[in-house]
Amino acid sequence: MAKKVYNNISVHLSYYDFEGGFWGMTDKNGNQWLPLNLDDAWISQGNIEVVVSFAVDENIFSLVNWGTPVMISDIKHP
Repeated sequence: MAKKVYNNISVHLSYYDFEGGFWGMTDKNGNQWLPLNLDDAWISQGNIEVVVSFAVDENIFSLVNWGTPVMISDIKHP
């Protein structure tokens, strides 16, 4: 199955303290995205607004029952 790619999406990056704790992204439409390859440099900045590009692959699964798992290709400050 082909990957769906999203480019330059504004999201709020937040830490969620349930299911063992994880970082998630929520866009302005309320879509929830679970970044599987979020770099530690972004984690250290806390809850912030970022602009990301990522791919959704329906063959990727996560143990976290929140959001759609994604692989980030680019992330930056707005």
